[in-house]
This record gives sequence, structure tokens and C-alpha cells, in this order.
Amino acid sequence: MTLGFRILNRDRVASAEIVAEFAKLPVANVSDSMSRMTAAGSRLRPMHTSGGMAGVALTVKARPGDNLMLHAAIDRAVPGDVIVVDAGGALDNALMGELMLAYAIKKGVVGFVIDGAIRDLDNFRETN
Repeated sequence: MTLGFRILNRDRVASAEIVAEFAKLPVANVSDSMSRMTAAGSRLRPMHTSGGMAGVALTVKARPGDNLMLHAAIDRAVPGDVIVVDAGGALDNALMGELMLAYAIKKGVVGFVIDGAIRDLDNFRETN
């Protein structure tokens, strides 16, 4: 295994039809059917005012306070992606804010799940 950053190609993604069907399901049911392997737990809270979101996950592992790979993920995102960031729950440095959010929206990203800090919270709340 090499040291440093790695970006893996996405060889397979869920079809739009499958994503649309998942969007109809309660999150708890999806989590239960996956043996809770990917449930994040109760520390993650929604920062938006709309309902749920569904899309193909584009995953990022980030060091606390380091958003370089999050920038790379937004650059690689395609319409319909949900960017999922594991920053270990660190809350001392924000990983993204208004400018990155605006760029992600322009790219067609439908949402974020971030286990870490964000800034410009009002912009996230205004965006559905």
C-alpha cells in the first residue's frame, strides 16, 4: 500500500432507478437491512431544513481540518452524488463552507454527510 492520498475509480454505481427507490425508504429501515454496518449513529445531525436525500455516495476520508480531498471529491462529483466525509468527528476546524457548497451545487451534488465541522451554516440551511 502506498502512502499519501488515493483516489479510487468508481467502476460501478447505482442506477437512477435504484436511487429513486431508496429515496422512498425510511433511513432506519435501510440501516437495519444492512446490519447497521454503515449507520453513523446519533452524533450526526441534519443541517438542512428539507427532508431526506438519496444519491450515489462519493466517500472521503479526511484528517481533521484538512479539506484537500473534499475539494478533490467535489471536483470529481457528478450530478446526483452525495459526498460522505469521515473526518473523525473533529469539530475544531471547518472542512467546508459557503464557497465549496456553491461549487458543489453547481456540480449537481445533492447533499453531504460530514462527520466533522462545517461553517456558514445558514447557507446549508437555506439550500434544499
